[in-house]
Amino acid sequence: MPKVAIFVLGIIVGASSTSLFLGDTVDALYMENRLLKQQLTTIENDLKQLEEKKQTPKRVVTKISTRLTFSEACDLTDYEKSTAELKVDQNVREWLQLILGQDLDTVNYQLVPRIVDNREIEVDGKKIGLQVELVVISENLLVYIEIIPVKERL
Repeated sequence: MPKVAIFVLGIIVGASSTSLFLGDTVDALYMENRLLKQQLTTIENDLKQLEEKKQTPKRVVTKISTRLTFSEACDLTDYEKSTAELKVDQNVREWLQLILGQDLDTVNYQLVPRIVDNREIEVDGKKIGLQVELVVISENLLVYIEIIPVKERL
C-alpha cells in the first residue's frame, strides 16, 4: 500500500504542478485574446468611419445663381430690366465659370466679389454697373447684385 500511496501522491503533485504551469499559460493566452479582440474592434470602427467618409461625396460648387435688384436711380423700362437681368446673369455665370466644380473648403471666397463688383456692361445701348451686395458660397453659389446706372463720361 505505501507504493500505491506514493504513486497517487506523485500523480497529484504532477497534476498540480502541470496545472500551475498551464494556468499561467492559459492566463497569458486569455489576456492576449482580450487584447486582440479590443484591437479588432478598434480597427473595425476605424474602417467603418473611413468607408462612411468615402461614401459621402465632397461638397463642391455645382450651380451659380444671381439675385438682382435695380437701384432707384435706374430708369430702365420693364423690357430693358428683363433684358438686363438676362444679360447680367449670363455674364456672371461666364465670369464665375472657373469656380464651378471647386471643393467648398478650397474656394477663395474673396475672389467672387472681386470678379463681379464694379463691372460695367451694355444693355440695349445703355451702360449699367454691377455692385455686389452679398455672396453666399455653398453648392449653389449665390451672388446678390445691385444694378446701378452708369453716367456717360465725356
